[in-house]
Amino acid sequence: MQDLLKKYLVLFFLFIQLNLLLGQADSTVGLNPVPQKDLIDYLRQYTKHSGKAPDTNLQVGKLYKTYLPVVGYGPAVGFVFGGGISFSTLLGQASNTHISSALLNASVTTKEQFYMNLRTNLYLPNDTWIMQGDFRIMLYAQPTYGLGIQKNESDSGQNMRFNYFRFYEKIYRNVAKYFYVGMGIQLDKHFQISDEQLDLDLPGQRVTDHYAYSTTKGFGPAKYTTLGFSVDFLYDSRDNSINSYKGAYAQLSYRQNLSFLGSSQNSSSLFYDLRKYIVLGNRSADKSILAFWTWGQFNTSGNIPYLALPSIGWDTYNRSGRGYVQGRLRGTNMLYMESEYRFPLTANGFLGAVVFINGTTASSNMQSQPLFNSTAVGYGAGLRVKMDKRSRTSIGVDLGMENGNTRRIYFNLQECF
Repeated sequence: MQDLLKKYLVLFFLFIQLNLLLGQADSTVGLNPVPQKDLIDYLRQYTKHSGKAPDTNLQVGKLYKTYLPVVGYGPAVGFVFGGGISFSTLLGQASNTHISSALLNASVTTKEQFYMNLRTNLYLPNDTWIMQGDFRIMLYAQPTYGLGIQKNESDSGQNMRFNYFRFYEKIYRNVAKYFYVGMGIQLDKHFQISDEQLDLDLPGQRVTDHYAYSTTKGFGPAKYTTLGFSVDFLYDSRDNSINSYKGAYAQLSYRQNLSFLGSSQNSSSLFYDLRKYIVLGNRSADKSILAFWTWGQFNTSGNIPYLALPSIGWDTYNRSGRGYVQGRLRGTNMLYMESEYRFPLTANGFLGAVVFINGTTASSNMQSQPLFNSTAVGYGAGLRVKMDKRSRTSIGVDLGMENGNTRRIYFNLQECF
């Protein structure tokens, strides 16, 4: 615990020192801000393109795209090949309408996996309506490590294969400045689930955490569904939903899964998502930002299937828990917190960097482990490259570490939160 506290203090003082140094460096800029540049500007300069320069501001109704090829490796998935596209557009005047965005990515792996995700965040004119979507099709493989915060960090997990289909769609109506009320439909369908280390024919049997939970809670271990409606409340004062410099975001959602609609069991859950962004100093170059994020999901009635329980890396954009593999932490209830310091490396905003630290606590009603009984900590740093200065879209590469100091690399299109 003392070692973790020391690491946290080192990162905290690093935040302060970097802000002071960057603030001093920026004081020489004065009242003449350095023009911002992105990758498109440098490509035009390198190719000596003589045509008309792109618009410096987003045009209403025009669709802007940013591409990111993905090549990587992970112990659970092997080599990964794919790509992502970030879309942004203005559906109303910039003075009263946020930027709408969508993120589409698809990948295949050398372990016969395929996944495709589409996330949308649409702001209609005057921000009168907001529509949020999360759609996934996955033929997947991933180890599971049981529920709660496990002490054995060297555990390789229990290998699983499963197919997964997600359909989430929420719509919000503005009721006051920054405040919205809405509802949604949420479907999680897991099928063709295979516990690769389950063997009930062995003497004494080999029972996996997934199988034990599913049979105890009354779910078929090969497939299950959660389907229901949600009532949602939203506060959004951010200046930009892709890369926020200031403002706050708060979401509260109550979800009721109903068996008569096709859910495997009746159940309910409560979810919250809070984010806050603070500009540090009066910078005339690209901003230095201190960002905070916390989310939590709590099972309020009934039982939720194992793979539908809250888990690290399974949030909307798969960004939580840098330092850990996706699915490493899972619980009946889960609470997550993260802070990140974002700062420019170049005065024109083309290159930037981040340092971050996060903590996760999860409960297990199988082992009677409550929340806050134990906490898993991740931390690290990353590089940012500005792809489109108009929408503030960047690509990022992060190096994250966990309690056991295992190092992992993460590629992002758009900021993590």
